[in-house]
Amino acid sequence: MGGELFCQVGYDWADQGYWNINDLPTTKIQYLDPKSCVLGKDRQALYFDSSEEIFQKRISLEGFKNTKFDIILCTLQNHQEAFKQLRDHYQPQAKLIRLCGNTGEQIDYSLFDGFIDTTGLYNCPENIPHVTINQEFPMAPFFWEEPKKHKTIKNYMNCLREAKAFPVWQFLQREMPEFEFRMHGSNGDDGGVVGLFKLGASMRDMSFLFQIKHHGEGFGHVIHNAYASGRPAIAVYEFYAGKLASKFLINDYSAILLDDLNPQQAIEKIKYWSEPERHLTMCKNAYKLFKDYVSFDEDEIKFRHFLEQVML
Repeated sequence: MGGELFCQVGYDWADQGYWNINDLPTTKIQYLDPKSCVLGKDRQALYFDSSEEIFQKRISLEGFKNTKFDIILCTLQNHQEAFKQLRDHYQPQAKLIRLCGNTGEQIDYSLFDGFIDTTGLYNCPENIPHVTINQEFPMAPFFWEEPKKHKTIKNYMNCLREAKAFPVWQFLQREMPEFEFRMHGSNGDDGGVVGLFKLGASMRDMSFLFQIKHHGEGFGHVIHNAYASGRPAIAVYEFYAGKLASKFLINDYSAILLDDLNPQQAIEKIKYWSEPERHLTMCKNAYKLFKDYVSFDEDEIKFRHFLEQVML
């Protein structure tokens, strides 16, 4: 959209109270270490995001103070007050916008000039400019391809072994030995999948996405990526009710929902929908729903209108 986007780098942000994710030294290093960046041609700090395979611009606190900003974007609950002070002290002309992509956050709408919701869960007061949009991701890595496998189930959730869904995974794996199971995500048996093009290829190589995320999520990138590739989910609808991803989860049409099934019924249903012709139909339905409900072009129009309201 023609703008420049910067994230924070340098420990001054934390030392002066403008970075409050947590107090763990390892987390501060992960997000703020200047050594993670290289200098671009214009001497700006650049961080390579290996997942999205792009360089992102970073800025020190001192650089922030000496640069005029139009917008400050707050994406975390524990940065609300800090970013308000940051704007008031150093960038009084800037608009402060709150973006929420997580569940269960407490939002003080009075602090902000605008609100962006990428979950579908929040009810912003009408007197504050607001918009609900999808979190954009590039479509090139995620595209339709007829499934070549009909009995491959993959997980991409981090730390599945520590999640409440792990016994479900173990049960299915034990009771369906004719199926191939792949556990990706951090601490997964089959390693992480780094890079969006590798992720897209991995998803087209599966039959079903295992996405039983008891602890909740906001927008739901993995499930959107899977449906953009035409691969249905094995899921529990309860954990997506009211969220943007819920529209993909139509039982026995585009998803296998386990909400009201006992273990044996779950096995029977997965086997039923893994029959090649039935599976192909469900994959096509999943892809159709993504095309029907997600348009980043339409979101751009909505977002431009939102920014016009905020910048008045």
